[in-house]
Amino acid sequence: MRYSCNMDNVTTCASCGADMPVRSTICSNCGWDLSTAVAVPPRRSILQTLASGGWRFLVYGAIILLPVLGFARLRDTGPGPDLPTTLRWMVSGDSGRAAELVTIHRAHEIGAAASRYAVREIEAFAFEGDWAPVLAPKSTMNVRGWMPLVFFGADTDMAPASVREFFEVRSVDGWGNPYRIETRIVDRGDGWANDPVIAADLEAGLQAKFHTVDRPELGKGEWLRLVLTSAGLDGIFDTEDDLRFLSYSLVSAPLRMLADPEIVVQKIERNYTVGPQYFRVEGSRYDLIDARLLAEYRLTSLY
Repeated sequence: MRYSCNMDNVTTCASCGADMPVRSTICSNCGWDLSTAVAVPPRRSILQTLASGGWRFLVYGAIILLPVLGFARLRDTGPGPDLPTTLRWMVSGDSGRAAELVTIHRAHEIGAAASRYAVREIEAFAFEGDWAPVLAPKSTMNVRGWMPLVFFGADTDMAPASVREFFEVRSVDGWGNPYRIETRIVDRGDGWANDPVIAADLEAGLQAKFHTVDRPELGKGEWLRLVLTSAGLDGIFDTEDDLRFLSYSLVSAPLRMLADPEIVVQKIERNYTVGPQYFRVEGSRYDLIDARLLAEYRLTSLY
């Protein structure tokens, strides 16, 4: 604290400007205490602190914090195909890639659960009302455990939440927006052969496994045609980023009177375990293998 002293043994009060005897420490005019001001100097401002070297704390803190935040984000997005892409995802995110992978894989799980429901109930699942909790017990996680590409967990509770979201049945996509659902029963017989929608589906190709191209035996029993549409990153339907999952699953098949009951039971149990369906993913740059790889990465990184 600054104060002034003149040759007449008079001190000027720094608070009000009144004259004070040179040995006085308290101003009789305003009560200002010189001893307190000297003992406790005024606190410096943030700008003064930064100007005197405090900026180093900000720089060093950023050097430490940014990689930590980047690796935390990487545990959600997974690594990219190359180092520049991985670094970009660490800094600015993956532009919705992880949510897209969750969306298409969850749609596949919904289709598999609907297939299992038909195996047990011998009827198509009605996607009405709050349908997800009803279908959830038929999800892969609840029937056969959770299975990224390498690791297998038989107990649903073992899976971390970041892996579980791939294998659970939910009514919303990876962005938290509801799927748009369309269902239709394809009757037994040859009527499907003259249906242009089914013809287009078969022409575009379907797959029963991740690496195969397969064709359902339509006409032999009733089939459920299920279409799940996600509004994508923008959350608006019927735009360029929509994601579409198409599935055909068998609802009921004709009984063979001379079939071996033991073989029939084995086939039913196997179908319930697998949840067979013929499917196709549309509108996505990725496939189910990409989704399983991300689930595996999240698992092995103990996220």
